[in-house]
Amino acid sequence: MSNLVTLTIASEAFLLLSFIIIILSSRNPKKNVLFVILFIIGAAPLLYLAIDHVKNDYMDANIGLGLAFMYTWIYSAVAFIIAIILLLKKKRNNISKEQ
Repeated sequence: MSNLVTLTIASEAFLLLSFIIIILSSRNPKKNVLFVILFIIGAAPLLYLAIDHVKNDYMDANIGLGLAFMYTWIYSAVAFIIAIILLLKKKRNNISKEQ
């Protein structure tokens, strides 16, 4: 398995993990549909360009693929920060309800 495939899978897995945490902390079916759409928006460019790169095997540097990785990593980082904030709010609300 090439480095590109491994890096693509790891990037998409981190993005998926972030959205799973967001969905589990939300528990609102209407918002969950929005989060799935946002996940697809974040995952699609990298998947498309990675598949395109493997199929066409360009001789020069594929700048679009690098930009897709950067976009996915930044999108994943923002989603992960939001997921942590939502998880902390949920924990704080559960602690305050118990008291």
